[in-house]
Amino acid sequence: MRAQVDVKKGALLVPQRAVNELQGAFQVAVVGPDDKAEVRTVRTGERVNDRWVIEEGLHPGERVVVEGFASVKSGAPVKPKAAPAATAESR
Repeated sequence: MRAQVDVKKGALLVPQRAVNELQGAFQVAVVGPDDKAEVRTVRTGERVNDRWVIEEGLHPGERVVVEGFASVKSGAPVKPKAAPAATAESR
């Protein structure tokens, strides 16, 4: 059973498949304004449906890699495409 005990206004939610777990640490790949990737360690909060709440390591408006995390390396150029609305919108 889950009960709502807290409301986090302005929480950052990212699709669960955009978050990679490696030896107990969570990472996301962020696409910078120069279309180069940066792999970052983040601190996750609760899961909400198919999304993670990101507590630290990500800022509002940053673009995250949803598909193909395994082939992304920090500093490598990427060709970003917008995710479908169902994936990109917050719930």
